[in-house]
Amino acid sequence: MRVTDPAPGRGPDGLKVHPGKDWFTVLSGTVVLLLGERTILVETGQAAEFSTMIPHAFGAHDGPAEILGIFDHDGRRTHLRVTKP
Repeated sequence: MRVTDPAPGRGPDGLKVHPGKDWFTVLSGTVVLLLGERTILVETGQAAEFSTMIPHAFGAHDGPAEILGIFDHDGRRTHLRVTKP
């Protein structure tokens, strides 16, 4: 997945929860992971795994990033959006 938007922030429309677990590794760039009250920078070659019942969001940090992620059914529906040209 190519991540180009910054993380949405911690406002009412920012962090989400859903059943399951997420795992991703960063192939290039840096991803900012908002996980509860924590802000974690996940850099190229690093990975993150967390329960999706913890309020969370992620986005690009200082430019685009590419990640390889494993999401369960709920996570796939939440994180992957079809973009229209």
